[in-house]
Amino acid sequence: MENSMRLFMESLKLFPAGVNSNARIRREMCPSFAPCTLFIKRAHGSHIWDVDGNKYIDYRLGYGPVILGHSYEAVRQAVHRHDKDGLVFALENEIEIKVAHKVQKCLPSMELMRFANSGTEATMAAIRVARAFTGKEKIMKFHGHYHGWHDSVMFSTEQKHKKYGRKIMPASLGVPSEIKKLVLVEDWNNFAAVEKTLKRHHRNVAAIITEPIMGNAAAIMPHRGYLKHLRELCDRYDVALIFDEVKTGFRVGLGGAQKMFRVRPDLTTVAKSLGNGYPIAAFGGREDMMNMIRPGKVAHGGTYSANPVSLTAASTVLDVLMKKPVFKRLNWYGRRMMAEIGDMLSAHGVSHIVQGVPEMFQFLFTRREEISNYNELQECDMILYAAFQYEMMRRGVMFDEDGEEPIYVSYSHSKKDLEDTLDAFEDSLHDALIPRTPVGIDTRLSEKVKIL
Repeated sequence: MENSMRLFMESLKLFPAGVNSNARIRREMCPSFAPCTLFIKRAHGSHIWDVDGNKYIDYRLGYGPVILGHSYEAVRQAVHRHDKDGLVFALENEIEIKVAHKVQKCLPSMELMRFANSGTEATMAAIRVARAFTGKEKIMKFHGHYHGWHDSVMFSTEQKHKKYGRKIMPASLGVPSEIKKLVLVEDWNNFAAVEKTLKRHHRNVAAIITEPIMGNAAAIMPHRGYLKHLRELCDRYDVALIFDEVKTGFRVGLGGAQKMFRVRPDLTTVAKSLGNGYPIAAFGGREDMMNMIRPGKVAHGGTYSANPVSLTAASTVLDVLMKKPVFKRLNWYGRRMMAEIGDMLSAHGVSHIVQGVPEMFQFLFTRREEISNYNELQECDMILYAAFQYEMMRRGVMFDEDGEEPIYVSYSHSKKDLEDTLDAFEDSLHDALIPRTPVGIDTRLSEKVKIL
């Protein structure tokens, strides 16, 4: 990591913490595995190269956007055919109509929509619409669900919240304390708790916002009937149901998680896989709610919203998803990888689970048979996961060092990539499981993991 370290030391003089997003800071829990953030030179297909010349099979995929593969040729060509005509107009263009029709075909719940530039913008706008439509101000969210970094949702998103028990804590300094009064937080998958809280506070609750699959917490799945339970509660108490499908939208299927679980939200946010890496997002839903957006009512804007370059990328991505066997490939690849990882860990007597869906999943070191919420996730051995991540990187396979971030697969991942990944995983087992770090003994490795 010599070149990455050199660049990191230089970036520390220019950027707070040396990065342009806090998520890029290597985890403090295992500094011996991650002395600095990694600097990337290029990426193509299923691979990514760092500035030190190391090549990796990439399963981070930019935290999920890259569903087709890095610099996917059809998308790249389409964008560069169009960028000669201009990059931003701050006026309407025909492409936005074409893309909206395609989005609506995949997600019929988005009766009307607006384009934005990021998932954070989309969730911020959806919450504003819900508040305006219902005339209420509070929202309900869940521990460990991340909906972007705007003030309204920056509560109980990180591990440190556990030490405060049920107390709702902001995940950032600078969030006004008064905003906490407008946020209710419950445990995911707790049918009774959410019903009790909503029954008590529904007169003031505008929306429940939820990831239908916990894409920022190791792909924790909803219990059977849980999302339908939320839908029924929202109908009963006149509360808007917002599905944050920034990660699941166009990744777990063309119809997203709402089609998978057969639950129609009032409002939906999508982003990452819509652009295969180009910055684009959208939010939309019921016509009566979305029609609140207009001068004199709900404000929404953005110079770069619906810019033709990102829309061209999105249009091409959706065409590929609709016409090629993308989800068949992702399903096959992910299922095989999940099964083989589970079999190898079982063969070595390591207590674990593998959870999620083939398109986004994670393996966790735990004695539990299932992880249902964020508190249970904190009991997993993330130190051991970081050791595995380090050993896999040494062998040319890149997972995120944060075990809460899922493993993603893309259409560009090949059979050889899968074989090389599984070979690397099996080869990593011994080095990852012994209680050491690259600089010596690490007594922090948890005793929760059983090694026979």
